[in-house]
Amino acid sequence: MRSQLATVVLLGVMGSSGLYAAETTRVDVYISGSDGSSQLLREGKILASGIFEKIGVHVIWRTGKLADNATPQKAFGILTLEHAPESAGAGALASARIVGSSGTEIMIYKDRVLGFLSSHSNLARVGVGYILAHELAHVMQGVGRHSASGILKAQWRHADFEEMMFHKLAFTDFDVDLIHQGLAQQLANVSAPAPSNLAER
Repeated sequence: MRSQLATVVLLGVMGSSGLYAAETTRVDVYISGSDGSSQLLREGKILASGIFEKIGVHVIWRTGKLADNATPQKAFGILTLEHAPESAGAGALASARIVGSSGTEIMIYKDRVLGFLSSHSNLARVGVGYILAHELAHVMQGVGRHSASGILKAQWRHADFEEMMFHKLAFTDFDVDLIHQGLAQQLANVSAPAPSNLAER
């Protein structure tokens, strides 16, 4: 049986110890194997998993489309579009939409991700991992917002790229709280209607 989101007891942020929850929250993420997603995102999965493990979220990567794996609980899916749609905001690398009541699907814009990596060749080994972490954090929080610093910053700058190279760019404490609160709420309200669009990156 597929593991889904586990019940999480929030303790709030406990200093800098990285202990945010009494129980690790397990999250299923489906990556499409038919549109290039697996190949484009393969190198980023390990880093993204490590980023979320530090805040008490265990990502379970699965192959397939979210729509083909209907579940009574919340899950997340990732698809890759060859080109960003005309409606995409300037500089957006991805967007997200609700897929029925069972989950949220992230759409990665391949042309923009490759352009981003080409412009920042020093991030070749880590860029995709941080992009994945950013997008997944949006759908886990369930709200369209960015932070003034950290992984959920709207536009990364040189100092952020330097931190990425050493795996030091992290979520703010407030973002961690919102991730856990968002996951808990989405699990509790899995059958409730939701808005059709979330934030772009």
